[in-house]
Amino acid sequence: MNIEFIARKTPSCWVFDHEHQNTVDEALCNGTDDVLDEYYEYYSGKQAKVGDQMAVYVSTEDFEDSDTVLSFESTDDCGTTYLDMVLFQKVWLCPWLQGYFGYKPEKLYVKLDPVNLGKISYEETMRRGVNPFRKYLNPVDSLSEFTDEELVEFVNASYENGGRL
Repeated sequence: MNIEFIARKTPSCWVFDHEHQNTVDEALCNGTDDVLDEYYEYYSGKQAKVGDQMAVYVSTEDFEDSDTVLSFESTDDCGTTYLDMVLFQKVWLCPWLQGYFGYKPEKLYVKLDPVNLGKISYEETMRRGVNPFRKYLNPVDSLSEFTDEELVEFVNASYENGGRL
């Protein structure tokens, strides 16, 4: 069994939404937020700030490109503690987990991937057919007014001129 969600960094911790029990802003806290911060920084090269997102995939079965394994340590009515086997830090998961899986798994295999919001925005802009760099283009720089032969001649002339146009 597995679960996928996008975690969002808030001023106090990471949170996620999920269709299970109409979950909204479920907190990942009590050490889990610190572990997510470390993975975010490792994979993105920058510290997580409010609004940053991370795709999280958790499975009860091992899979090839998992980033870490959470190993069961202890449990009580308030939640379950796991040990991240890469960072060797404690990860606390609330009882929501048991409600989702139906039990408290001995091991959880996890894949974490920071969401590049700039890349998503760029891809959406390109899908709409809008060149996001158009503001940097001078209307006289349009190449559509030249024939293919003229463009080839222009490029060849630049090679002959030491790369200067």
